[in-house]
Amino acid sequence: MLSLLVVRGPDRGRAFPLPECEPQLIGRSTEALDLTDISVSRRHAELTPENDQWLLRDLSSRHGTFINGVRVMGSMQLSEGDRVRCGDTELLVVVEGRAPSVLRDVATTHDVLRVNATVATSDDSMAQREAACVLALATLAAEPTDADAFLVAATKQLARDCACETSAIRDFEGMLVATHETLAPLELVRRAIDSGELLTTQMVVDGGARATLFIVPLITHRSIRGALVLQRASLAAPNQMEITLSTRAAEITSLALAARQQQQTHSTQERLAMIGETVAALSHSIKNILQGLRFSADAIDLALSRGELTKAQEGWPILQRNLDRIHALVLNMLAWTKERPLEPEPTDLNDIVREVRDLLAPMAARRRVGIALVLDPALTLVSIDAAAIHQALNNLTINAIEASPERVGLITIRTRTDSARDEVSLSVSDNGEGIPDPVRARLFEPFVSSKGQRGTGLGLAVARKIAQRHGGRLEVVSTSPRGTEIALSLPVVSEEFDPSATRAPRSSETGEFGWKFGP
Repeated sequence: MLSLLVVRGPDRGRAFPLPECEPQLIGRSTEALDLTDISVSRRHAELTPENDQWLLRDLSSRHGTFINGVRVMGSMQLSEGDRVRCGDTELLVVVEGRAPSVLRDVATTHDVLRVNATVATSDDSMAQREAACVLALATLAAEPTDADAFLVAATKQLARDCACETSAIRDFEGMLVATHETLAPLELVRRAIDSGELLTTQMVVDGGARATLFIVPLITHRSIRGALVLQRASLAAPNQMEITLSTRAAEITSLALAARQQQQTHSTQERLAMIGETVAALSHSIKNILQGLRFSADAIDLALSRGELTKAQEGWPILQRNLDRIHALVLNMLAWTKERPLEPEPTDLNDIVREVRDLLAPMAARRRVGIALVLDPALTLVSIDAAAIHQALNNLTINAIEASPERVGLITIRTRTDSARDEVSLSVSDNGEGIPDPVRARLFEPFVSSKGQRGTGLGLAVARKIAQRHGGRLEVVSTSPRGTEIALSLPVVSEEFDPSATRAPRSSETGEFGWKFGP
């Protein structure tokens, strides 16, 4: 009995038996062969049995019907090995149960066999195996692996389903790269990739044994080119089950590779955009700081040239303030872009609060902003990297100082234990004008600032990153025209830590960030 095997088009790999004495309709209508190619007319062509032969007649289809490249005019007889083209779909005429005919591949000098659609299992069994194979491959495609790892896993899955050795070959600008060693001639693989045809051939292996190769090209998508190669030590041609499974595997593999390529392209574009945004934001911040340094240096130089030491001393605070800003910027850049391993140890947050208060006292004094501490004397120890939390609190306090009004500004730093959540919290509040609505939604994103040219937008982003690395959180408790409160919450130390254990010393320097100028 003749069958039509789809070798090209959306339904590639499917086979349609032609029952004797039953005319068949090629098309997309409900009574026709079940094709999904939208370039095929609903009633495209008709197959009619006559005297043990099949006649093909075009039904005035929109794009015509062709046999072996010749347009069908009237009725034409079909024979084994003929190729019928309807729209983008090409069907190969095969005989079930008969060895496929042989074609001479001039380019490779290998015998290339047309694919035979021998049905080896029942329809229900085939559907179940196909569904199981598709589910397994789809699960692999959904895993967050790169293209090479996915291909290795997919070929192993297909090898189990088809009980034969399987390899995936990708075409990288003319260079074929395989996931596993294969006997497939490269010229034959290239032919399958270029033509989109399913090809099979027989090879002589070591010891004179013969092996059958079945090559299924991937669906070409942009730069995705390649094929799946099935190999087994048998002369039997691929049966319908193997054709169906390998075709579905090729479709899923093609889509998975295309998705990974798209994701990689998108990630690259995102990285480039982020780099550009980072460079622009940092350049702007550094430019403002350098302008302040240049202004203060010129003022000091002019005063010294005139012998006016009092005027020169007035320029030192400006110079010191801008050096503090660039020092803080560098520290935040390092904290944001390069993660160093945390070194947690049981720590009393109250000690860190006092250190930050003492460190930033000169900065607050210049703006005449007060810093009040409300510390819980029974504060539970937390397992933290003291230097990292010190930097986070430092950033929060600097933001509060700059947000507070001069002369009447007041900052309050509180610590307390939340027994219900088994954590401690550290909050910083100010009496400034609050966070503007346009900034509030993106407050913790890098390079987003409500301070205009005075801010870099890294302080809160770094503080939140440090909190999250400790298993904690940073959140805005409240913000209004009367001020803002931001809280840093951290899990308490576990019982396995010994609070009396000796810890490494922590440096504590006077002056803002260790810089000290002037008398």
